[in-house]
Amino acid sequence: MAVREAPPPGLLDSFSAPLWKRLGLSVQRTEWIVKGQHRGYDWMAIETHHETTNFLDNHGSSTTFFVMRLPRKSRDWYLPPSRITPSRQVCVDEECVYVAELGQQPRVREWRYWLDTTADVADEVVRTKGTRTAQPRAHLTASKKAASETERSWNPHDTNWVLLWCSVMLPLTGLLLVLLTFTYTDWLSTGNVTDCDSVGYTFSAMQGWRMWALLAILVTPLVWMCKMVHTMFTRIYKPGFALQINLEGAVLVGGTFVLAHALDALEASVRTVC
Repeated sequence: MAVREAPPPGLLDSFSAPLWKRLGLSVQRTEWIVKGQHRGYDWMAIETHHETTNFLDNHGSSTTFFVMRLPRKSRDWYLPPSRITPSRQVCVDEECVYVAELGQQPRVREWRYWLDTTADVADEVVRTKGTRTAQPRAHLTASKKAASETERSWNPHDTNWVLLWCSVMLPLTGLLLVLLTFTYTDWLSTGNVTDCDSVGYTFSAMQGWRMWALLAILVTPLVWMCKMVHTMFTRIYKPGFALQINLEGAVLVGGTFVLAHALDALEASVRTVC
């Protein structure tokens, strides 16, 4: 019967390209391991504690990785990198196949399912061994390049960037919509946009090109945020997503700061003392 054991020193470093490295996880410690045999394969369950993939949680996460050793060491073992998805992470290196669901620790009664899944992956890897090397050389080069790009196509930290920028965009969107509502209402009732400061005893009334400039200043960030939402839906979990969304976010913050100063200058140009 398989029992929990203390992990030997250097266990995680003994694998050539394990799943936790593919996912870019910073493993803080290994809690325990369980060894056994299943369908002719030696397997190991490794409980790890790693950095959190959710910036709302500061305590880290735990994941159980199911590792099954292949019959021999080879560089010809292959699985499409697209098998690493948000719902299930599966990969292979020179000696082992790995199966896990990030942040999950299946109960022991569920292990049979996970071991069968891992064994199915191992059977597939053994069955398809050499598939890539049998392709023409030029095609193989293109395939390797595509595989390399796809291998980086799922990153568990991408959702953090989405949550971060949504926390910036939501209040900004609310503020802009409120300003646009008051501006539109004022324009319908008076034909211009007025602002009266009862504290500073100043009054401003914008009309003509200034009114249209005001509307452009308020609408521009909303248009850019629509672009960011489109990026989130179409580029998440793809290569370069973090860089792209952060660059777009920096443009949003910097552009909003510039537009706020432009709005102040526009109002100052028509401000008079009551």
